[in-house]
Amino acid sequence: MGSSENYILPSKIVGLIFVLSLIFFDLGNSYSSIIFIVVMLLIGIPHGSVDHIIAFINPKTRKFKSKFQFFFAYISLIILNTFIWIFSPYLGLSIFLIVSCYHFGEAQIIGFNRTDNKLLNFVIGANILLSLFLNNIYELQEILVDFTFFSSADLSGFDDVFFLLISVSVLMISVVNFKIQRTIPLYGEIMVLYLIFYHTDILTSFSIFFGFSHSLPMLMMEYKEMKEKSFIKFYIKTLPFTFLAILFGFILYNFNNSLLTSDNLILFIFIIISSLTLPHVFIMKDFVKDK
Repeated sequence: MGSSENYILPSKIVGLIFVLSLIFFDLGNSYSSIIFIVVMLLIGIPHGSVDHIIAFINPKTRKFKSKFQFFFAYISLIILNTFIWIFSPYLGLSIFLIVSCYHFGEAQIIGFNRTDNKLLNFVIGANILLSLFLNNIYELQEILVDFTFFSSADLSGFDDVFFLLISVSVLMISVVNFKIQRTIPLYGEIMVLYLIFYHTDILTSFSIFFGFSHSLPMLMMEYKEMKEKSFIKFYIKTLPFTFLAILFGFILYNFNNSLLTSDNLILFIFIIISSLTLPHVFIMKDFVKDK
């Protein structure tokens, strides 16, 4: 785990400096959409754009006999997930949350503990997402307006600090029984994330976490694993599938469906992220094995 810190920690420090600047100059809410778009295009999407290479790097974890088999399975999962969202938004949201909890937790634990404890991975990811949602719960209600059971709930009697304390309490209660190799540093980083979620809106919060605490560390790990001579050459390899992901978004954007419309652009973007994440999770599960 020591070698992992050499390239994971700097990327997280960059994110911390960036968000502290946003909070200090009070820029987060004003430029949240721009921050989200830039982070997603430059870091978020590219970190999953070399899955077709990563899937064949380690022979011990290789599950695909050919590139055709890989692309067929990968694209099928994207299409399947998209149709699930269209025909059953509740099921689509549930799958997204379950898969994201595990995937985010598995990546977050690297440098603090081995990734083979699947329950710990899920719990850590669930804690981070729970805090992100709780600390931006009123915005989340506006985004999930189609999910009336949640959006119609009256939460006006609760203060923002209440939700912050709830998320911290849940973290402490849920992980106290796990044996974690580097407990205090892990708690420290998650607490910093909680404070970021508390001080910034939901788009900025997700951008900082997804971009600098999740995607950039994974991007650096992929770069190291692929043994490219320069980061620029490695990054160029992410561009074709980054453009394809953007094209996929534009195609869905023009699809005539009550859920996939510009009326709720944030929800639409998260549906795109959900569809791209599903196959990516299985590739990264093999990639981070034993890390």
